[in-house]
Formats: sequence, structure tokens, C-alpha cells
Amino acid sequence: MRFVRALALSLCVSVSAACGGEDLILPDVQTPAEIRAAVGDEQAGSVGTELSDPLVVLVVDDEENPVPGVQVAFTLGAGAEGGTLTPDTAVTDAAGEASSRWILGGAEGRQEVDAEVVGMALSAQFSADAQRTSTLTLELASGDGQSAEVGTELPEPLVVRLVDDEGEGVAGRPVAWVVGAGGGSASPETSVTDEAGFAGSRWTLGPAAGEQLLNAVISGVGVVSFTATAIGDGAGEPSADLSTITASPNSFDAGSGQSIITVTVRDGTGAPLAGARVELSASGNDNQLVQPSGETGADGIATGTLSSDRSGTRVITAVVNGEVTLSQTVEVTVRDPEPVGLVFLVQPSDTDDGDEISPAIEIAIVDARGDVVRLSGVEIEVEFFVDGRDHRFEGDGTRETENGVAVFDDLSLDHDHDDYRLRAFAPDRPELGSVLSVPFDIEE
Repeated sequence: MRFVRALALSLCVSVSAACGGEDLILPDVQTPAEIRAAVGDEQAGSVGTELSDPLVVLVVDDEENPVPGVQVAFTLGAGAEGGTLTPDTAVTDAAGEASSRWILGGAEGRQEVDAEVVGMALSAQFSADAQRTSTLTLELASGDGQSAEVGTELPEPLVVRLVDDEGEGVAGRPVAWVVGAGGGSASPETSVTDEAGFAGSRWTLGPAAGEQLLNAVISGVGVVSFTATAIGDGAGEPSADLSTITASPNSFDAGSGQSIITVTVRDGTGAPLAGARVELSASGNDNQLVQPSGETGADGIATGTLSSDRSGTRVITAVVNGEVTLSQTVEVTVRDPEPVGLVFLVQPSDTDDGDEISPAIEIAIVDARGDVVRLSGVEIEVEFFVDGRDHRFEGDGTRETENGVAVFDDLSLDHDHDDYRLRAFAPDRPELGSVLSVPFDIEE
């Protein structure tokens, strides 16, 4: 139930300590202002192995508050070729943090990873010292540079060879086959070098047309990278089946939260499509929808934001290039309101002495916006006074609230007088303060 602004103003006068002016200001929608490396920078590890600590970034606004629900992309940087990041895209949690695990590439020395807020020019960098702990060498033997249709197996296996300092093959060492880019799969995912030091796997390409990457890894020894070209039809046009829309988070509080809408546009081969126009719309009322700042980039991604002052389900629709339509739902929720005071919903009216005051007096618990807080079982007490003195009355002067409202339906006074007033308060909830009624008369 919503009351007029004058009523809310009156409430704040009565309980100013509980609802000061600053408390009535709704929080602004948070916008990322900075991303920084929080955990995992400047580690050391063996080439081809996973670092002991995850890479953790912190995203904050311009007041240093953590910003949740922000997508962060982790990408391999200088010297990190052949490494792996899992996941390569993460969403910040309530503490404003997002993380990824890093398997180092095969190059000895400094390796780098970049972390960037998706859709914004905000980035942080991690570095690690990659150390070679073995004198053995992993070599590419055959299978590099092949091509095949998207989603199909390459005609030739991928083969590596492990050798010692004298070039002799080393047997019995496990080789992990890890997809680096483009999707797809390796079979087997782990193979063991034979007596001549050779190990192999078959590579089934992923759905994205273009160059794809797969790494052969022996921890402590190194990484060998294979590339292949995936060929497919449908390139260059947005695909409704392969493009996606996500909302992060997919639920937020009305009036204070927001969701980042990420549209990833892919063509018929599954490849990211740059230069696509994305227009967002949202169902429902009292929405604030920020459109993507421009066309999709090389990653095929365009982002916008949704906030709203009203609860309910929102259907977010993205139209790509005016023809492909994608949709996603977001729940806008209402946070439990904070009770701050009392108000008279029904004021006492002039009444003959000895008669019950009618209509029944109603007193409600309200929040800072003047809305009823639907708490039940809270004891509300009233007292009559005039000329600064309390007066005895008939009826039950103490009632419990039901859904935030206490009803007094049997109050009467046997003494005629003008300008009586009622004072209402909650004995067990002093933080709610007290509230005075309008003046009323008891007539003879």
C-alpha cells in the first residue's frame, strides 16, 4: 500500500531519528570503474602445470564498492601460448570477485594473462614465472595444420614425441590433450608415450569456423600446440540457434540492483560475428534499459544493462541486425522492507461521549517509503490525552498487528472535550517511535 508523499513526510517528522534524509535515498545502479588483480599475481610453477592459486580479480565502482554480476574475460597474454584458462569468462560474485584457473604454457620464463571487463575498457594483468623442471623435450611429430568440416574428426591423428638430451625417445610418460580454442574434443584425452617416445590422439573439431587450437601437455616438460582450420557454411550471418543471450545476475532487487545483459552473436558456423547491431527491449514497467554502446566486437559480444524500480518477471529481447530475435528472463525481486515508524491509516473521528469511536482506528507499521511492512504479532498501544494530560478510556488499548496493521474497534471516552488526541507506540519496538493522531472532539 502506498501513501501520499505528505504522509511519508509526516512520518519522518515523527520518527526523524529512524528515517533521516539520507536513508530515503535509493542506491544508485553500480557501474564498474576499475578492475584489479586481487589474488594469484606473480606466482611460479612448472611449464604445463596448473598454478597453485586461482587468478582472482576485484571489480569496484568509483566509490570502491564491489560490483557484482559483471562478466570478466580471461585471455592468454605474452609468453603464455599453449596455456589454458578455466573458465575463460567468469561473473563477479557479491564481493565483486571473479576467478579462473591457469595452466601455464610451454615457454620458460615470464607468462602473462589479461583480465578484462566484457564490453568496457577496464583490464588487469597477471604474470607468472614458468620454470622447466625436466631436461626432457616434447616435440611436435605430425598432424599440425590440417583442415576439415566443422564438427568432424581430422583425417590424421595428432602425434608428439618425448625425447631426452640425446634425442632418444622416452617411454611411459602421460600426455594430456587439451582443447585451447574453438571447442571440439580429443580422444583419448590422455595417452602414454610408447617405447620410441611417441603418443597420439584424434581431434574432432568444434562448431566454430576458422582456426582452432589444441595443446599436448606434459607437466614440467612443456606444451606443444596444434592448429587446424574448421570449414563450414553459414559464415557471416547471425544464427538464431548458435547466438546466445544471458543475464547476470538473473535476479536482482528492485530499486537497487541491476543485471548485465550479454548478447553473443555467432554465425551459422559457430564463429563469433563482429559488426552486428543489437537492440534490447524489456517487458514490464519502471525499467531502465541501457543499450549496447556499439556493434559487436571481434568476440561477437554486445552488452547492456537492466535495472527496474518495480518487482516482477522481465522478458529481455535482443534483436540482431533487425532479423534474429533472442530472449531471456530476469526476476526483479523486492527486498524485505525495513520498518521505521508508525502511521494512522484511519484517524479517530468526532464521537458522542460513551460511544465507540467509528470507524475503527487503524495504525500501521511502515517503511521509509511510507509502505506498510506486513509484520504480524507486533503489539501496538494507544493512549488518550488532552491539555497535556492522559485520560482514562473504555476498550482495549493494546492490539497486535495483522499484516502490519493494528485495528482498535472498541475505544470510547465518557468525558466530553475538544481537541483530544491519540498517541500510538509499540512498547517492544521502541525504534518505531510514536505517532500522534489528528485532534478530535468528544461531544455531550
